[in-house]
Amino acid sequence: MITVIGVFDDIDLAEEASSYLLANEFTGENIDLYTHNQAIDNDNRITNFFSHLIDDEKKATHFGSLAQQGTLVTVHALSAREAQEAVDALNNYGALEVNADDESSGKSQMIERIVADDKRLRTI
Repeated sequence: MITVIGVFDDIDLAEEASSYLLANEFTGENIDLYTHNQAIDNDNRITNFFSHLIDDEKKATHFGSLAQQGTLVTVHALSAREAQEAVDALNNYGALEVNADDESSGKSQMIERIVADDKRLRTI
């Protein structure tokens, strides 16, 4: 499984991206939408999520700080083709640039790792 993450400044764009994916062969059980103001333990949930997903502490911290300020769309893709479709959709709907260093580029990121159910950031 490939996890695709996109961070948005605008919740409406994140919701539109999620709706687009749902209308184009993705299922609700494979898409998570999480906004920074959904839970009291927000910082811990986001920190745990990115620490679980990304081994590089610098990148995990960077993604976490972006997500704590906006809306996060996570797609749990079943194939590389599906993951690329999710990346394209999230980028087309305005995912933020998430460079953690000079070597990485792009907006939505694909990470080849399954996210445990208890770590997923789901709408509450």
